Amino acid sequence: MKFDATSVIYCIDLIGTASFAFSGALRVLDRKPDIVGMAILAGATAVGGSTIRDLVLGRQVMCLRDINYPLVILLSVVVTFLFPNSLRKRERIFMLSDALGLGTFAALTAEAAWNTADMNWLSVLMVATFTGCAGGVIRDVVAQKRTLVLNNELYVTPIIIGAAGLMLARVMGAGNLGGLFTAMSITIGVRLLAIAFDWRLPRVFVSVEEPGPAAAVNREE
Repeated sequence: MKFDATSVIYCIDLIGTASFAFSGALRVLDRKPDIVGMAILAGATAVGGSTIRDLVLGRQVMCLRDINYPLVILLSVVVTFLFPNSLRKRERIFMLSDALGLGTFAALTAEAAWNTADMNWLSVLMVATFTGCAGGVIRDVVAQKRTLVLNNELYVTPIIIGAAGLMLARVMGAGNLGGLFTAMSITIGVRLLAIAFDWRLPRVFVSVEEPGPAAAVNREE
């Protein structure tokens, strides 16, 4: 394999796939799954966002054409399945693999969208955000866990900041790899700092009215 921009991007895509697959396998360890169930969730997590990315951008779905994608998913599943006791209670391992997958896929999507003709800057942000967190959302919904997107954490915000950093770097003359590594560094860095220091955005507080006598009577009926 020649060491060029295409090869580097390909390797980064495989790393992101493995990271999200690992996070998917870790997410259900408390359910004591069999290896098939673990593989299904890991696969859905790993290729969910990239499949949406490729379809939205009108590209061939890479995970269906290249055997290395299912292989890295299976490798992540096998490692998790063989060493569950070493990984089950290590929440930081899950958060780290999720952050790596999140930053990788979001950066790859932002870079691909930026290089797409007639794609405006707001569309780049939207596509990077939706596809970057899609794998994690699919993982949490299938595993019946509270999604990190709705968990009052800085989860989507790092993607937006990273994609903005990519566009700024490209406008300033950075090449494909320069913009890609800028987005990855910012997204993963902000996400890890948010985890370490518990950074959160302001929440919406809605007062809940106590049910009146009529509501109590209706419930009894």
